[in-house]
Amino acid sequence: MNIEKTILRTFFPLLAAATILSACGDSSDEGGAPAASQRRFRFGMAAYDDQEGASGSEDTAVPGKIRAYRFEQGRLAEQFGPLTAAESEAELRFSRMSGTLYVVAGLEESLPEVAAEYPETEWLDLTAASATGLVPPFATGRIDLDRLETGTAVVPLALTRGVARLDLHLRVAGKATVERITLRQIAREGYLFPSDAPRTPSGAPRGDAVCVEDAALTTDTPAIAYLYEQTDADLEVCVEAVIDGVRRTLEGSLPRIIGRNRIYSVTVRKGTVDTEARLTVEAWGDGGESALQPDLTGQLTVDAERSELPSDVQIAAGGTELVFPYGEREVLLAVRSDMQLELEPVSAPLLEIEAEPFTAGDFGSMNRFRIRKSLYTPDMAAGRVELRFRRKGLENAYPEDRITLSLEANPIRIEGDLTFADGNTVCDFGRYVDNELGRLTLPDDRELLVEFDPGEDPWLKAEPVEEGSRVWRVVGGWRPNDPTADGRRQSARLVIRSTDGANREAYTVVRRNWGLPVTWFHGVWWCKYNARGRSRNFEDQILVPQDPAAAAGQSVQEYLMNCSPEEFRSLWGWAYQGDSGVGMQVVERDGIPVMEGFATGSKTHINKLPADALAPDGYELPSMEEFNRLFDATDYIWMMWSGTHKLRNPWEGHADVRRTQTRRNGIAVGSLVLNDLLVVALSSPDFPEYEPLTWYGPGAQWNDAGIVHSNHCNNMLFSVHSPEGSGWYINGGMANLYMIRNGAGNNDTRIVRFKKSPVEYVY
Repeated sequence: MNIEKTILRTFFPLLAAATILSACGDSSDEGGAPAASQRRFRFGMAAYDDQEGASGSEDTAVPGKIRAYRFEQGRLAEQFGPLTAAESEAELRFSRMSGTLYVVAGLEESLPEVAAEYPETEWLDLTAASATGLVPPFATGRIDLDRLETGTAVVPLALTRGVARLDLHLRVAGKATVERITLRQIAREGYLFPSDAPRTPSGAPRGDAVCVEDAALTTDTPAIAYLYEQTDADLEVCVEAVIDGVRRTLEGSLPRIIGRNRIYSVTVRKGTVDTEARLTVEAWGDGGESALQPDLTGQLTVDAERSELPSDVQIAAGGTELVFPYGEREVLLAVRSDMQLELEPVSAPLLEIEAEPFTAGDFGSMNRFRIRKSLYTPDMAAGRVELRFRRKGLENAYPEDRITLSLEANPIRIEGDLTFADGNTVCDFGRYVDNELGRLTLPDDRELLVEFDPGEDPWLKAEPVEEGSRVWRVVGGWRPNDPTADGRRQSARLVIRSTDGANREAYTVVRRNWGLPVTWFHGVWWCKYNARGRSRNFEDQILVPQDPAAAAGQSVQEYLMNCSPEEFRSLWGWAYQGDSGVGMQVVERDGIPVMEGFATGSKTHINKLPADALAPDGYELPSMEEFNRLFDATDYIWMMWSGTHKLRNPWEGHADVRRTQTRRNGIAVGSLVLNDLLVVALSSPDFPEYEPLTWYGPGAQWNDAGIVHSNHCNNMLFSVHSPEGSGWYINGGMANLYMIRNGAGNNDTRIVRFKKSPVEYVY
């Protein structure tokens, strides 16, 4: 089954003051009383407030990483972490053993670096937000340090889930398949910490969300969604299902109060009308000291003459067993018996069994059962299912009265990120992916093809790893400046068929087709625009279909020189600091332009991060060597002038780089008006077919003086993937702007420009 993942988007007030980060780590001392200023804590999950309705997973694992915060006299005193969830125990060293300790788990990417003296009242009112209202689990806990007994070696600290869990129950006598579940009017914002009663933030937005989509849920399913606690809402649920072959839409109301750390179930019910009285049957037991035997003779067996079996479904074990191949099959099983049989309930994945109608007096219609077996997907192991029967009129079912179904394993082997688990024929990555997705090892008589729906691009291909090999690679591709790359679902079918064409099985691969506008320069597909907003999120970036310069029929440089001042500022004014991936914009403060949210004390140098640490899927920061193909010249590169410079190390023999320099004036930032904002386009005269690579953006900020240096805002610092911390920087004043190698420091803000990560297949 596919349950679409959602992303928790949590917004906190950003504080510019320096944070206090206290050291934490596991102590090697396993025994003895702890020091007065330290304690060892054991973290665990508290039970749900109401276990009734739980189905399957009990959610006992601590979600994500753990952070701890000690408040004293209503103010933040110190903080700890992050700790990984695998560290069930951790030693915390306090400056004082007093106050209240708060623990938060599962929000490691959303918690801000809150500052010393942060008010506890505001801390308890922090909220989280989600674009859909569906959230991943998180948990919180607290403990009063003043009440800990002296000498306590390990302090247990139970965490309470900050979300409500929603389960699906199916109570249908026949066949039911749930295809879609929609929740209506759910809150998209919730409080992080509990209070005396469930509550919803004032003005919290509400809307509809699909928590199950394009699914085939046929059994009880836990955790179809997690929700914020919420109150006073007209919450509704809509279930779209196929019940006994009839498509139905069922609607119902959820409780008006949804509490955190509780389980709620959506139950689909449908009984049958039975005109005959049925006996109460107790569970089968061993009968005490002696085996319980029916007062009848004769083993139940398959009646081959009255059964309708495909040629590859075999009768075995003296007629007491049916052997199925791994593929999809439907059979009509007739069981040889002089009495009418009633089938005991069967719970087996990928198997549907129902009794055929029986006409009294017609022996030919007695004891016939239709069996529908779904495809066993690659790597699924063999299985055995017992069909147990009760002879009509008897109180008990007996061990002899059974037929065994032997279900063969799928011989196809699969490795990599591509998976089709437990009968699911759809692999939905739920994000952008490319390059090798997986490898399939096929039997000798099979081949692998790729099919697309009409109008879909050939974004997926399959090929043997070498000629004659039975191992096939599945490779995802990329199209530069794909006009359909707006995040849509892009699908293809992997078709495995026998070489004689007799057998065919199909598996669907789905990704989200996202794409950023790019231009090619000296072997690199550079993004045309700087990153903005949340750098890892495609939704915040300029996508190919949204490219404003392309829509205007202009280059990026031409567009920046002709667009409105407001649009220029929205593109120009973004920079980044550390590893948060959260962009800062240029604002006015005390009469100078600064990066909003700038703070000193950053512990992370952007250039030393992994190349893809700040990027959306499929993109990354260019390397120092790739930046050198632009800026590593034989002489000074005077950025305040147009001209041509020569590379110290020509790329594949191409040495010339042409610069076209322009400046934009009259850009308002608060009460300020910024002028002489540099826009420089670089191009190779050897490749005139490609649009120039245009550079723009605010100067770097490394202290409270803001982005102005030498009376201008053009000292751009570039984000470069460089493990040693080197980089490139525009130095000097407006009369002598020139490129230098400069990696700068952790605090310095940088413009971020991604490139397309290397991709094997371009379609």
